[in-house]
Amino acid sequence: MPTFNTVIVSTLVDVEHRLEAFGFTRHQIMAIGQTARAYADDAGPSMPLNAAGMLSYIHGVGELRQQLVGSDYLPDRACGVESVMRRDRSVRIAFQNVDKSCADMPPLPRSEKGSGAAALSSPTLFEHAGVEPGPLTGVHDGVRTYYVMVGLDGSVELSCPVIEKGKYVDWIERIYIYSPDGDWEAAPDTDTGPVEDFEVHVSFKD
Repeated sequence: MPTFNTVIVSTLVDVEHRLEAFGFTRHQIMAIGQTARAYADDAGPSMPLNAAGMLSYIHGVGELRQQLVGSDYLPDRACGVESVMRRDRSVRIAFQNVDKSCADMPPLPRSEKGSGAAALSSPTLFEHAGVEPGPLTGVHDGVRTYYVMVGLDGSVELSCPVIEKGKYVDWIERIYIYSPDGDWEAAPDTDTGPVEDFEVHVSFKD
């Protein structure tokens, strides 16, 4: 399988402008991560060993829909993947628990991805390195699929992976939403004047 250049959007102003294309805000995605982690932390010692992950997933998906379903997004369950889809069918957003987000190493899913998730992510569409952000990943319905990825430490990113055999095998785009470390996040620009000819700057990682 070919290797692609990963688009990484990390500075605060670039993240906020990138999310405008999706029709939601950074704070909405942060709320999904905060809810998921709060319920994971609620798991008690008498519960099953996978209770934290289950609670995080259930309430993470619930908060995803609470935050995004409305005028722009509808609930979606294509290929058995609980998600939301934009009404114009331009993008799908799902939820995933991972080890850590917004780090140099790509996130690892805390549970193996099923065949449905793999079916919504096709590496055959990414044969050339340096693709633009947000290419189509849905081989069944032509809807590109992103995941709100929530780490054990509460870190959150919105990312578009390529999935094969239950694993993330490559990355098309990673949008850093929140890290408790805060090291990657640029200080806010104090210039509050109008911005002309704004262009989002992204970095590529082989």
